[in-house]
Amino acid sequence: MVFGPSRPPITEDVADVIAREVKESEGHTPPSETPIAFIRRKIDPTAAVDMHPRVRRVLHGIALAMLVLVVVLLLR
Repeated sequence: MVFGPSRPPITEDVADVIAREVKESEGHTPPSETPIAFIRRKIDPTAAVDMHPRVRRVLHGIALAMLVLVVVLLLR
């Protein structure tokens, strides 16, 4: 890519694309494409969410470590 004075001028098409992208990023118009990773699924907000067993073990471990820390500090 060329920078500085040797760079060719921006054509009207490129200027329109840049302006459209800026407007889309500011939320003025909807984006033309949405990446699949950002498409939200319809989720029932009243449905209970099951916690992954690994997350549950980590949270229990953190709670146990905090309890041990409190006991050690109180017995000190």
